Amino acid sequence: MKFDLNDPGTVLRADVLDDPRPFHDQLRREAPIWQIQGQDSFLVSDPALIKEAVGRTEDFSSNIVSLLHDDGNGCPVPYRISNYGDPIHVFSTADPPEHTRHRRLVQPHLSPAAVAELEPEVERIIDEQLAIVLDTGRLDIVASFSDVVPARTVCALLGLPDGDSAKVIEYTLGTGALLDGVTTIDGMGAAATSAIELAVHMHQRMDEMLERASEDRVGMLGVFADQLDAGEVSRDEVSSMLTVFVTAGSETTASLMATCIETLARDRELQDRLRAQPELISNVIERILRDSGPFQFHYRYTPADTELGGVTIPAHSRVLLMWAAANRPAPDTLDEPAEFDLEARPAPHFAFGRGLHFCIGAPVARMETRLALERLLAASASITLDPDSAPTRRPSIFIRRHATLPVVIEKA
Repeated sequence: MKFDLNDPGTVLRADVLDDPRPFHDQLRREAPIWQIQGQDSFLVSDPALIKEAVGRTEDFSSNIVSLLHDDGNGCPVPYRISNYGDPIHVFSTADPPEHTRHRRLVQPHLSPAAVAELEPEVERIIDEQLAIVLDTGRLDIVASFSDVVPARTVCALLGLPDGDSAKVIEYTLGTGALLDGVTTIDGMGAAATSAIELAVHMHQRMDEMLERASEDRVGMLGVFADQLDAGEVSRDEVSSMLTVFVTAGSETTASLMATCIETLARDRELQDRLRAQPELISNVIERILRDSGPFQFHYRYTPADTELGGVTIPAHSRVLLMWAAANRPAPDTLDEPAEFDLEARPAPHFAFGRGLHFCIGAPVARMETRLALERLLAASASITLDPDSAPTRRPSIFIRRHATLPVVIEKA
């Protein structure tokens, strides 16, 4: 399949949205730095160039100043959302030294030991949702399981009431439209409203946590409440960090979990082997992350004219670091075989980013997905796609996420 790299609308073509991998392969072969015609938007797909860019934080800022959206005619155009250096930028959209400080504030609470302490609660959540799945047998597993488990886990991690999980899903999907690329100008306004509503909700929950005595505070809300009391962080920073936890924390895992379940539903032999050898589940997750990981790219912004790989990139450009494309086989190699060694050490990948912005929540996403697959496989005799209803995906250039995944599950 050949794509017209002179057509800016190629990015939003239906077949590219459905499966971007052939497009990514062509970018790797022909245009490792591809400028969308008519604008200062550059897609970087070469792994070495991506590694270089993430190390040049002064040239390639993580601040999201503008996003791409659909102009109404199938062409991606810029949509400004903030200014360079605004204090709203935290975690993945912040630059050093702010990024370093933000990460230091939360890293102890997302350490391997902290994630291990969260496992029993995640197991309880999975088992409760799994009971619904098994009792129904034929259902959309996105609506009942792969969206709900991460949302409930985020609530547990943050110290939100479990009943907030429905709002987490609603706000995440609504706000996510800002990044989907296919959203029209009217849709961008609605998505911005959703982002404001999420911020207001989290502000209210933060106020409730601040009213508690220090010994009664729980989750990351409790951690932030203590840090606010100590003057270690500002209220605006906390608001932005909570928004990232809610959206990225649930969306990444929901995407990964559903993709893993679809992979199993299409491969009975793989299912049976993992039921017999559940210790191999983590390896399968890593292969799926590399082949069809959640995030396709992250934005960078150029404060001044710069150069990468011999290409001049003007000031104020959008640079898309294409993690998913970087995970594809090198252009001068044969395609990977359909079969792979389950027991071999998984190859490194870019699915959770690279460098100082490597996803801080990656251990939680991996843990949730591993436990979900372990318990789903142990409780089932078979998982198949519903022959009467095909899976659907949410159209997005940013994240690979199922809208529906109808399956038929037979109890063990």
